[in-house]
Amino acid sequence: MNKIKHIQAEVDMDIYDHLRHISQLKNTSLKETIHEAVLEYIKRHEEDIKDDSFFDVVGSFATKEGNWSERDDWRE
Repeated sequence: MNKIKHIQAEVDMDIYDHLRHISQLKNTSLKETIHEAVLEYIKRHEEDIKDDSFFDVVGSFATKEGNWSERDDWRE
């Protein structure tokens, strides 16, 4: 079961109006439209995350909590 994290963000009225308009056109809620936009943003930047040298250290040393690269929650 995935945990849910609620977030807040501020956007100006132009962005809000665009998102609301897209929601109306797609017949979805504003929440669903924003969720879809976030997922598309993550997909677009996933390669940047993978190329970040910081993530090369994950799993390269032992910790008292165990091997973080084998834990599901290591990026939280």
